[in-house]
Amino acid sequence: MGINIFKDCFGQHERRCELASETELIAALSTIFTVADPKLIVGIGDDGAVIKASTQNLVAATDMAVEGVHFNRRWSNLHDIGAKIAAANLADIFAMGGDPRYLLVSAGLTKDFGIAEIQELAQGIKSEADLVGAAIIGGDISRAEQLVISITALGEVENPIKRAGAKVGDAVIISGLPGKSALGLHQLGKGESNSPYIRAHLKPEVNYQLARKFRNVSAMCDVSDGLLSELNHIATSSEVGIEVDVKAIESIPGFPELSAAAGSNIWEFVLTGGEDHIFVATTSGEIPVGAYTIGRVVAGSEVKVPGIANFSGKGFRHF
Repeated sequence: MGINIFKDCFGQHERRCELASETELIAALSTIFTVADPKLIVGIGDDGAVIKASTQNLVAATDMAVEGVHFNRRWSNLHDIGAKIAAANLADIFAMGGDPRYLLVSAGLTKDFGIAEIQELAQGIKSEADLVGAAIIGGDISRAEQLVISITALGEVENPIKRAGAKVGDAVIISGLPGKSALGLHQLGKGESNSPYIRAHLKPEVNYQLARKFRNVSAMCDVSDGLLSELNHIATSSEVGIEVDVKAIESIPGFPELSAAAGSNIWEFVLTGGEDHIFVATTSGEIPVGAYTIGRVVAGSEVKVPGIANFSGKGFRHF
């Protein structure tokens, strides 16, 4: 695990944080990221991790999060930030039909970071990884003007599930109600500090167990940038159209409460809000227990929501 942060890296006059040597940091992180995995031949502490080769296919995904773009430390603590970013990576592996095994974590840390702050962030990452049995096996740390975290997730997959695979006649299914995280962010921006939607934004609870039941679907995406955005990805890649059933979404448990809290903006949150990390898929088979049917794959090339005013379908834009 390469680490580039030292006791004097921020200057002698910066005494706010307890800065550490490379050896001290590796020791602190190794304690948190302790791994008992017979497949891990070499872990944290060397120039690279070594993993025993698997007979299954390797699936890899990377997400980067930048302070002020993807999270805000005014209302998010470091534990929740770490867990949330880890969840985004783990969800990508599940969206491909895989099982996450290992994480590589790199971070650019601001000058207020010391051992305690690094440990809080690391514990948040580990808490989420523990939910799926994944292990953190290395990474890098350096100085930065803003907090930046990048995680690479490595997993195993037998039959990859791609965005291209939806067929006309397939049902469109979803693992939960979208829009909670976006409403929570909206409430935070208005100065509110406590609601179930704010909690959903700060620390989304990903239904990993239900994701495992989606292994026989024809196409799938993790809803990170908004429901319409992900459905457009599936429609474009599969060269099909998709019709969303508004009444079906309204029947998902929790919708009346979400609608009451969101008011007239309810469909903006539901259709274009991101970071719920639920799973949307298409299937011609049996609907997994716990999933909800919200539409149908049709001939064409567009995603339509009959009965709702037009939305761009862009979702969250990174640039």
